[in-house]
This record gives sequence, C-alpha cells and structure tokens, in this order.
Amino acid sequence: MGRPLLTRYADLAGKVVLVTGAGRGIGRGIAFAFGAVGATVIINDHDAALAEDAAAAVRAAGGRGFAAVADVGERASAEAMIDEIVARHGRLDVLVNNAGINPTARFLDLSQETWERMQRTNLWGLFHCGQPAARQMVAQGGGSIVVIGSPACNETYTEQTHYAVAKAGLQMLAWGMAWELAEFGVRTNVVHPGWIETELNREYLWSDPQLKDRILAQIPIRRTGQPEDVARAVLWLCTDDAAYVNGASLNVDGGLVVGRVKV
Repeated sequence: MGRPLLTRYADLAGKVVLVTGAGRGIGRGIAFAFGAVGATVIINDHDAALAEDAAAAVRAAGGRGFAAVADVGERASAEAMIDEIVARHGRLDVLVNNAGINPTARFLDLSQETWERMQRTNLWGLFHCGQPAARQMVAQGGGSIVVIGSPACNETYTEQTHYAVAKAGLQMLAWGMAWELAEFGVRTNVVHPGWIETELNREYLWSDPQLKDRILAQIPIRRTGQPEDVARAVLWLCTDDAAYVNGASLNVDGGLVVGRVKV
C-alpha cells in the first residue's frame, strides 16, 4: 500500500493500537503502517465490511489486524469496543482518533440533525474513546494518543462552519488531555493533514482540473499528500523518539497553511 516505510520503529512492535474510522482513507493508511512495524492493530469503523476488509489487508501484508465495529459517536458503543480490546489483548498502548465525517451545508441551511451528527462523530468521538482509553493507559503505566485534526481548527470554509467548529473543539480537547494525562505517562498530540489523496478527495480533486490547479497553487510543495505521509508522522509520535513531545500540533500539509495564496 503506497510507499514502504523508511523506518521500522522496533519499539512499536507488539503494541496494541486502536485506529478509529480506519476502514478507508487516512485511517486505513495509518492502520496499515502500524501493522507493517509489528503492532497489533484494531481497525474500527461503523461499517463492518470496511473494517473487515482493512483488517484482512493488514493480515495479507503479514501484520496482525482485527476489525472492531462501533459508532464512536455513541458513548456506550465506544466504551464497549475498548473494553473488548482490553479483554482480548490485555492492554491498549495507542489510540489514533481518526474517525470523522464531513457533510457540507451552508449555515442558514444547516439542520439540527447534521449539526449533532458532526459534533458527535468529529468531536465527541474523542471524548467517548479517549476517556476510557486513557483510563486503561494510566492503569497500565502509559500510552500515546494521536488525534487527527485539520487546518479547519483555525479557519473555516464555505459550507463547513460546523466542521470547523468540531475540529477547533477537537484541538482544545486534545490539549486538555495533554495537560492532564502527561503526569501519568500518557502523551497526547495532534496531526493536521492537508490535502491528502484519499478515495473521496481523488474524486473531488480530479473531477475539476481547474479546482485541482487552484489547490496545488496553495501548496508550496506543489503536490497533494498520501495517507502514508500522515501515517509516518503518527507512528513517530508514538515512538520513544518522541518521548518528550506532548501537546504538539504537527502539520502534514506540504506547507499549505503557511503557503496559502489568493487564486
């Protein structure tokens, strides 16, 4: 899947890792990378077929992959998933909070249902998974939590006010966790992907060459990223090499947020 990892990160071998929303896209790439370094990867998705397919792909590549079907927007579902992981594997070393949705709507047309679904999945999902995961990590003596954020935590876009609100809250929740959990050996960091070539983004970008050109003009590196680019950053944050990195916000965007220009 994509380019091979350049670093094996031996200290991640044998770790028990949960990646939420990992049936496809960035989450799937992150799960695959953890599998490649010898971790036991639990791949969560609310869609059972996507979760099982991703887990099978990890196993086919020689890794240890397991599917976990749960809606992280629902507290009981998230807690039951983490309880089952701990019961089956004895611990939880890493949580990658990746699950997210992005139904677009103009503010004046935004329905209560869309607003609530966005907040439940994109923001509440971190609380629903992060709190029980952190309790387990504290009990076992440490762990790492990586939150997949977005440049939208600092800026908004047309038809995405509700998305930006959720991502801004996600950033602050992650910072609060970094502040409170570090004394127990649990580090929390945020990775902000830019334009990454997932299945959905490829359809969006490639459908309009002019749109693609405008987007690439905003990225100093002049290319979009791959899920593997995000995965490498996530893996490093979970290693001993990043033992003093806590509460960080790492942009993986080719310079998008510093290179944005008016076009």
